[in-house]
Amino acid sequence: MPVQPATLMIEAWIKRPDWEQTMQLFNLPLAPRLALAALSGILTYPAIRLDTAVGPESYPPIFSWWLILHGLLFGLLVMAPFVTSRRHRGTRVLVLALASVFIYDLAIRIPDLIAIEILGDTGDFIVAGISGAVLVATAVRFIAPLTVTPAFWGLSFLAGLIGGFVFSQSFEVCKWDNCAEAWMILPYAAGWIVWQSLLCAAMYFGTRRTAMSPGTYGLSVR
Repeated sequence: MPVQPATLMIEAWIKRPDWEQTMQLFNLPLAPRLALAALSGILTYPAIRLDTAVGPESYPPIFSWWLILHGLLFGLLVMAPFVTSRRHRGTRVLVLALASVFIYDLAIRIPDLIAIEILGDTGDFIVAGISGAVLVATAVRFIAPLTVTPAFWGLSFLAGLIGGFVFSQSFEVCKWDNCAEAWMILPYAAGWIVWQSLLCAAMYFGTRRTAMSPGTYGLSVR
């Protein structure tokens, strides 16, 4: 389906009379957001199983099925709920979901591009974690858009650093070639869950909220 008709369909759905209740999905407190981030991480397993069923793995992945599916899931479950502006909300959600796929791919490639050898594999994961977190935070900040505090960027950087380190440790348990084994996915998914949950919390606490309600962001809501 072309992008423009898809966004028009989403915009039409948003304008339905019952949208005022539906929009609460975009105004969640922290706990449900963390649950969605964890769910996105858990769904790494079926995403990779799909990829192994369709074709052979490659690493780094070149827009493989698991990368596309997991990127879309992260964009829709974690990034999209930060879109609280009513103006072109459907378009913003779609753009964030697509941006997530490109960010995932780019974050994996950045360590190879800058060629840091000092910290070895752990350093690669930390660089990828920080790069992905900063790219995600930037996309959400300007596409959602959000009114953020100075802590937004520092918290996102810290979330990427810690999440990248946890990712490196979980990857030691589940090497890429063994990810087809069901039990090996559990520690591997833990890396995704921690990175995504920390980044979600970082963006949440780094976003300026108004006094209208506990979950209302300081946005231009139109």
